Amino acid sequence: MKTITRKTLLYKTGVEYGDYTINHIQGCAHGCKYPCYAMSMAKRFGKAKTYEEWCEPKLVENALAILDAEIPKKKEKIQSVHLCFTSDPFMYGYDEVCEMSIAIIQKLNASGIKCSVLTKGILPLTLSELSRDNEYGITLVSLEEEFRREMEPYSAPFSERIKVQHKLF
Repeated sequence: MKTITRKTLLYKTGVEYGDYTINHIQGCAHGCKYPCYAMSMAKRFGKAKTYEEWCEPKLVENALAILDAEIPKKKEKIQSVHLCFTSDPFMYGYDEVCEMSIAIIQKLNASGIKCSVLTKGILPLTLSELSRDNEYGITLVSLEEEFRREMEPYSAPFSERIKVQHKLF
């Protein structure tokens, strides 16, 4: 998996389910065929030139080091952190992304910071060992597998997403 470096990770946001967000992946391998806000923003700001480039995610290799510097400075201001607005923290088929997401959640939780997650991937069962204040959810656009294969070709099958939800909670 390709990697990139960044200077900052924790961003203030105005949404109701996370006053801060972290985007530790650039791009998304789910390959959604409907208009994707994150992909359109990446194209607009020069982070991805094409659909194909967008579908080759890059992991922020220095994410944990950045958090070590940013958490002490921002900890008192943060109510919760949402993973991620511009990608999927549990991207289907990308263990490196999942491992980094869990490490990030653990680091934030260790500082008393609640996290929220939405995914089209599979939520790992290890999340049940983390803070009970965290919130985890799956994103479904249809319960028809044929539609998912057509519109979100590389996302996790909806039945697998749902099955893990039952195990976690």
